[in-house]
Amino acid sequence: MTRVAHPILRLEVLRSDGTRDEQRRVFCRLQRQSVDADACHACGHCDLVTRGPDAAIVCSIPRTREELTSDTTGDRTEVGAVLRRSVVAVDPATPIGDVLAVIHAEDRRSVAVVDAARSLVGVVHEVLFVEPRDPTEDVSQAMSSALALHESTPLRRALRLLASAHLREATVVDDAGVPLGIFRDVDGLRWLSAARRR
Repeated sequence: MTRVAHPILRLEVLRSDGTRDEQRRVFCRLQRQSVDADACHACGHCDLVTRGPDAAIVCSIPRTREELTSDTTGDRTEVGAVLRRSVVAVDPATPIGDVLAVIHAEDRRSVAVVDAARSLVGVVHEVLFVEPRDPTEDVSQAMSSALALHESTPLRRALRLLASAHLREATVVDDAGVPLGIFRDVDGLRWLSAARRR
């Protein structure tokens, strides 16, 4: 058995009416997919929950022989397993002024745009606000298509996809297209560097 800390990732959605809703999930390394944080906590493998800015669920899970050998290339480690940054999202009818406020308050480069089922439909990048825009305009008029990485994408492939798209970060989604977290190239490179030192 190996003790593993699964960071609790928060998806916070700002609706156009000003309300917010939230979902907390973790990427379970045992199931190799994201699960609701409450379901993870109720699992028989769960040891404890840590609180604070680096909140996590710590589990004792069996590891395969392959998992016990270090993955220094990132070819076996899923991008979902290295996520640390949660997602702030808006619905398509949210006014641009509200989205700009979120980008500044959260110190974000982009904000995901999701539909009523929380599935990713686009992204708004901070560079869109270089030119003045009507703050009452719906964000759907300013969003672009998003590079979404599936949570099971190997880390090395995720880095290559970011580089080929000339992006520094991308939204990581589950099978239903619901955002799980933000993967940044710098986080992936730090993970690879630490794996090689180990």
